[in-house]
Amino acid sequence: MTSINDQVADLLRAGRSIAHIITTLHVSYARVRAVRDQLGIPRNKPGSKPESVEETFRRRTIPTDDGHLLWPTTDYHIKTVEGAAISAGRYAFGQKYGRRPVGKVQAGCGVPRCVHPDHVEDQPMRQQYAAIFGRAA
Repeated sequence: MTSINDQVADLLRAGRSIAHIITTLHVSYARVRAVRDQLGIPRNKPGSKPESVEETFRRRTIPTDDGHLLWPTTDYHIKTVEGAAISAGRYAFGQKYGRRPVGKVQAGCGVPRCVHPDHVEDQPMRQQYAAIFGRAA
């Protein structure tokens, strides 16, 4: 039969929160903290877990009925887990074309704040379209 401290240790190693352990095993906060300290397991930092750029992009974009994907604010930056930032348009471009964009990324559809991967264009694409169709790059 395993002791309560062993059960606490198992749950801590599994990444369970102190609140979960207290509720599940009906033990005190002091006991869980003591076992955690004895094992040398660091305290969990409060707040949400970091999410990937893809998760942030999917969570923040707003699909429209006419096929666009809007970014909700004029701040297009998505923070990466590593702490860097990438614009939503550059991320969408990379997902569609499998390469880094050259120059500024813009919505070729003309809809402000649209970051749909099928709608974003980089500078060489705009220049090519301008050469073919005569529109401004």
